[in-house]
Amino acid sequence: MKIEQQIEYEARSDAEAIQMARARLGREAVILSSRPVKLGGVLGLFKRDALWVTAGLLVPDQEDIRKESRERMVAFQHLLEVRKAVSGAVPPEPAVRAREPGMSSAFAPSSPTPASTVTRAYESNKTAPQAEPPIAREVDEIKEILGKVLARLDGGPQTSAEDVQIDEDENVKMLTQFDVDRDIAKDIAVEYAKTKNQTPFQEWLTSLVNTMGSDPAKAIGGRKILFAGPTGVGKTTTIAKIAASQSLWGDRKVVLMTADTYRIAAVEQLRTYAKILGIPIEITADPRDIQGALRKHKNADLILMDTAGRSHYDDGRLDELKALYEAFSPDTVHLVMAANIKYRDMLNVIDRMGVVPLSALIFTKLDETASYGTILNVMRDFGLPVSFFTVGQNVPNDIEVARGDRFVELLYNTSLVRNE
Repeated sequence: MKIEQQIEYEARSDAEAIQMARARLGREAVILSSRPVKLGGVLGLFKRDALWVTAGLLVPDQEDIRKESRERMVAFQHLLEVRKAVSGAVPPEPAVRAREPGMSSAFAPSSPTPASTVTRAYESNKTAPQAEPPIAREVDEIKEILGKVLARLDGGPQTSAEDVQIDEDENVKMLTQFDVDRDIAKDIAVEYAKTKNQTPFQEWLTSLVNTMGSDPAKAIGGRKILFAGPTGVGKTTTIAKIAASQSLWGDRKVVLMTADTYRIAAVEQLRTYAKILGIPIEITADPRDIQGALRKHKNADLILMDTAGRSHYDDGRLDELKALYEAFSPDTVHLVMAANIKYRDMLNVIDRMGVVPLSALIFTKLDETASYGTILNVMRDFGLPVSFFTVGQNVPNDIEVARGDRFVELLYNTSLVRNE
């Protein structure tokens, strides 16, 4: 892309920056950059905080197009081949490397999933509406749990005789080797002891893994879906994988929406995927645009909303996430997190992203870690179900519906997802 027009100006917030850009340049304007500054004042005192913003209009640049095409040629070519195969008589087998990446074929069945089956699964999720607590209460529950977890982590190890005995339990030793928090490992061992070892431990452990559902429709969790997460976790690629699977094999009318107008590459990437799949995409730079987009696509079966990859330390962007949530009113919010970060880093992400009610977790980059215990920590501490696991960049194959037995398999044999 090349800049056709460019302006610089002062704004009080990111939302105001977008409004001013669109007022001066039109609805196609994008924010090119913004940085915090202090302006005004007298003799260096009483300065006010502001943003210095650069905005512009972008037009395609042939060299950029060629460069981007080269970088994404393999992934897009693969997706085109999959779409061609699906449109023919024979559906494709998932391009999985002999279980090396650990994909389960959940998104690429050996025979197409009938549309009626997917529709029934979705409808079954809607047939029993439940009264939901106010947003503030759901957010407060996350904060309360987080406070208890941090207090536990900061409280130091237990030293009672019973704790010492549990510490010697072979299952506790094994789980802690997988980076499961010691207190969580002890609780699990106590629960297992109550079953009198009637079931092998690994088999029993699968029952503790909370997931959204056994099929893609249930794992997605409704019609209007919002994806949140910090920068760099692979959120946009994950959305593309889900969109591809549902439009190709699910035979559903899928719409992509993105509020990520801060990263030009992310918008263009999603736009390219939408073009290949033949599905519409809406760019909603302002939350006030969302209702119009929803009315436009009122007959869509599935609407996937991408949000800006926010630093979980950026309060301004988190306020935007709240405004976006209220405007979009999603059925489900998936928090996307990388599996290769420490547990305390995961807690920081949940703390900051918990400004909106979180429904489920998606863990990406399973091929970039050798330990999955932190995933179990999050599930146990917060009671949030896991919806999907992803590994690699291949669209639509490198994703699977989260299952309890699959997670335990990963926990005990990490070589299944490590690229050689």
